[in-house]
This record gives sequence, structure tokens and C-alpha cells, in this order.
Amino acid sequence: MTDKASNASVSLEQVLASRVQRARRQQAWLFQSDHTVVSVTLVWPGEVKDTALARRVMAVANQALGELFHTHQWKVCRHQALHPVTGPEALWSVAAPAWMIKHVTAHLEDNHPLGRLWDIDVFCPKKGLLKRNAIQQPMRRCFICHEPAHVCSRSRRHSQAELTRVIEELTDDYFACQI
Repeated sequence: MTDKASNASVSLEQVLASRVQRARRQQAWLFQSDHTVVSVTLVWPGEVKDTALARRVMAVANQALGELFHTHQWKVCRHQALHPVTGPEALWSVAAPAWMIKHVTAHLEDNHPLGRLWDIDVFCPKKGLLKRNAIQQPMRRCFICHEPAHVCSRSRRHSQAELTRVIEELTDDYFACQI
């Protein structure tokens, strides 16, 4: 992995293999300590996942999470940012109850201007992956039509061009305001 985005197309097999590797890393982190593990990936359609823009979006996610953990005075025991060809990822090990972290990260996903592009998973050392319904939070909504996101994703309701256009508008608006 280099400092420069690969901009390479990835196959479905590469994406699936990356998911398996990520799950192994998550389990290893859970096994190595008794802390909550937070795993961050991007909602990034298309065959090219490791782009300069994707890396910028992930950098904002990492900054927002770091600030969130600091604000709540939760100790970050470990943090790792990765840039595989299948898109940027990050792992955090945090000394705080998983349900509390899930609550604030769900809020971050729902309320940060780029939060809809982040997929923040929270793993309890004893119970594993915490879903939104475990903290009485509604499922995520599609950022185009506001139906349940998993329904749109599975049915491929929106074209890749439409998704890309909305993501470009969202990121252009956000980064234009950061100057």
C-alpha cells in the first residue's frame, strides 16, 4: 500500500476477499484486547474504490471519530488506517462500552455532512457486531430516495451514475466549505 491512491478497478472477488481480510482483522483485534472495536469503511459505489477523494472522505471520518472519542474522554488504545485497492479502511480499539460508542457513531453517520458515506461498525468484545436496532436506532436510509438503504443496495434501485453524481455533489459541497 502506498501513500498515493491506486485508482485501479477492482473485481467482485477482490472486494469479497477484502471483506474476509477485514473480518479477520476485526476478530484479531477483539481477541487481542477486551476493548470495543470500531471498523470504518466507505459507501463507495463503482469499480474504483481507492481514489484521492475516497481517501479524503476517510480522513474526515478518522478526524471526526478521533474528536468524538476525545470529547467523550474515551481512551483510544489503538488506531490503524489502511489503504487497500478495495478502498480506505480504519480500525479503532476504544476503551468504552460498545453500546455507547454505537449510539454516538450512529448519530455521527446520520448528522455529519459526509456521514452517509461512512459505514461505521461497532463490535462488542463479548457480543460481536452491534446493529442499530440494538440501540433503538432506525436503519440507515438511502441518500437518494430515503427508503431503507439495504433495500436500494440489494435491488440496485439507483444506477452507478446516479450514485456517483450524488456523492460528487455531497463531497464537492463539503470540501468547498472547508477552504
